[in-house]
Amino acid sequence: MAEDQTPDEQRFEDLRKRQRFIPPPPRIDNILSRLMTRTGYARVKSANALESVWSEAAGPLATATRAGNIRRGVLDVICKNSAVMQELTFQKQMVINQLNQKLEGQTVKDLKLRVVDF
Repeated sequence: MAEDQTPDEQRFEDLRKRQRFIPPPPRIDNILSRLMTRTGYARVKSANALESVWSEAAGPLATATRAGNIRRGVLDVICKNSAVMQELTFQKQMVINQLNQKLEGQTVKDLKLRVVDF
């Protein structure tokens, strides 16, 4: 078969056999997601979103409390005094339901309440 080809055709055939697979360039969404993970921007963004959702869900008690991190479905809540902590204990299930409705991608199963003067 190589005898039937002209020298130019043989060169092109040889080049075609030697060509390697060149992968396509990476997608921009993958690059941005890795960048956000490395820089911690997603964590900061989710913390800000949690603060705003907490202020809506806790209502008037939000001024005397601060939402911390969510770990394994447990939201860490810092209360100014024991009276606020007691009131949140009574309203715990209602607050959890409101948080789960407003939070995207995260689920709150319980609240861990602590009294810290801030």
